[in-house]
Amino acid sequence: MDEKPPIRAVIRRWYVPNAVYFIAAVTQDRRPLSAQEANVTLLRATMRRVKVLHPFAMRAYAFMPEHLHLLLFVPENSNISAVMQSIEWNYTRNYKRTHGIRASLHLWQRGFWDHVIRDEDDLQWHMDYIHYNPVKHGLTRRPLDYPHTSLGEYVRRGWYEPDWGVEAPPATLRNRSDDNCE
Repeated sequence: MDEKPPIRAVIRRWYVPNAVYFIAAVTQDRRPLSAQEANVTLLRATMRRVKVLHPFAMRAYAFMPEHLHLLLFVPENSNISAVMQSIEWNYTRNYKRTHGIRASLHLWQRGFWDHVIRDEDDLQWHMDYIHYNPVKHGLTRRPLDYPHTSLGEYVRRGWYEPDWGVEAPPATLRNRSDDNCE
């Protein structure tokens, strides 16, 4: 009987210039790296440095304890694989240096999930998915209370209400499910 390769081995990545990508990346063995504030600070600093090497613009984020979600605009002079590879590699390098680790260390599961945003409805669904993720995972009851998402910035801009997602999942998320995001 022929064994089939793992599904991630047969998935082809779409490279679309000037596109917004939804990203889900998971830590190795679901290790809760972002449960510590210092590690989130290190991840943010790493991403700022990577942006210089491989341009991208952050549209939304949620740094969960054992995974992250990003919405990134990637211009035509960059590509999503280079961006993510650099974020993961440089974060691992910075983490090892910060924690005095000299041995080989794998902080990220191989690969990452990506989705090219198709239209405004798709963008809104993914923004809501990212910002509601801490509630979905039981980390908070109010999305705005979770400190490691972009929701606070969007509330300040008036794009979301402060009580967004408190009473029930947003309508956008109730109307569509996507279990492939994590």
